Amino acid sequence: MSAPLLIEHLVKRFTTGKPAVDDVSFDVPAGEIVVLLGPSGCGKTTTLRCVAGLEHPSGGRISIGDRVVSEPERGVLVPPRERDIGMVFQSYAVWPHMTVRQNVAYPLKHRRNGSGDIRTKVDETLALVGLADYAERPVTSLSGGQMQRVALARSLVYRPKLLLLDEPLSNLDAKLRIRLRDELRRILKQTGMTGLYVTHDQSEAVVLGDRIGVMRDGKLLQMAAPGEIYNRPADPFVANFTGASNALLGKVLERSGQRAVIDLGAAGHLEAWTPQPLSPGEKARVALRAENIRLGEAGPANAFAARVIERRYQGMQTLYDVDMGGQRLEALELGTSARHRDGDITLTLPPDTCWAYRDEGAAAIE
Repeated sequence: MSAPLLIEHLVKRFTTGKPAVDDVSFDVPAGEIVVLLGPSGCGKTTTLRCVAGLEHPSGGRISIGDRVVSEPERGVLVPPRERDIGMVFQSYAVWPHMTVRQNVAYPLKHRRNGSGDIRTKVDETLALVGLADYAERPVTSLSGGQMQRVALARSLVYRPKLLLLDEPLSNLDAKLRIRLRDELRRILKQTGMTGLYVTHDQSEAVVLGDRIGVMRDGKLLQMAAPGEIYNRPADPFVANFTGASNALLGKVLERSGQRAVIDLGAAGHLEAWTPQPLSPGEKARVALRAENIRLGEAGPANAFAARVIERRYQGMQTLYDVDMGGQRLEALELGTSARHRDGDITLTLPPDTCWAYRDEGAAAIE
C-alpha cells in the first residue's frame, strides 16, 4: 500500500560551509508523483538519498506514512532496508547472470514477510512494464530501455510504500527516453504508487510530475503543479531554468495587485504579471518565453514595433532574433515554413506571459 512522504526542514551538510540541502520542506500525498528539478549540485539527489536512508541528514524530519524514519535531533535513523521503499537508479543495476524473471523475483525471495505466489506477482509486474514476453530471456540480451524496465519491475513487484527514481532515463537515447517517459507515468499511476523523481530535464518533469519542485543551491524555490511552474514562476531562476530565456530590462512605473507597468526605455511601456512587491522606480527584469511572442500581430496590449535581425530555420520551427527598442529577443515560430522576413515587424507580448521581477543582476538569471 502506497504511503505519503513528509519532509520537514531537511538539512544535509557534508562539510563546513553552505549545506547541500538547506531547510527543505514538502509533502507527497499517497499516490502522487513529485519531481525534484534543478541543475547539477542543487541538492535534489541528496534530498532523495536522505529519504532512502543512503545519506544521514544533519537536521529535520522525514516521515513515510505514519512512521518517522529520520530525525537526527531525537536520534531516529531507520536503516534503508526497513523503510519499505523501492529505488530505480541511473544505471540499470540488474543481475547480469539472471534471467528477466529471476531479476524481478529476487526481492520477493529475500523479503522477511511471506511473498505469496511469487510467479503470479512477477508475471503481473512484467505485464505492467511490457516485458511479459521476455520473462525467460537472459537480462544481458535486452536493450538499455528493456533493462531499465526490468529495474522498474524489480522495484515495483513487492509494492513498496514509496518509489524513489534518480534520473532513471538519463542513460537512454533521446527517442527511447521520450517513449519510456510517457509509459513510466502510466505505470506509476496504474499502480497508485507514491513517487519521488529526480531529474534535470524539464520535459521529464512536466510529463511525469503531479507537482514539480525546483531547487537551487540546496533550497526549494517553488513547489507547484507543472502549469503553475511554467506560467507563474516564483522567481527569475525558476523562469529561466524552465525555458524563459528572454529578459527585458526596465524600471517600474506603477504596480497594482499582481500587475506592474514597466518602462522599457526606447521600446515603450509593458504590462506584466509579478509575484514580487515591486515599487515604482525599482529596476525590473521581465522574463518571457520565445514561444509566447506573437510575431506579426498587434494585440490589444503590449504591442510593439520591432525589427527581425536574423532568422534560423530548423525544419519544424524557426527562431527569430528580434530587436525591440535596443533590447534583443528570441522568438519561436512553429511550422515547417518561415512566415516572416528580416526587417520591420509588429509583435505582441501577452501580459500574462510577461513576468516582472526585481532586477538583481545577471546572477539572478543564469
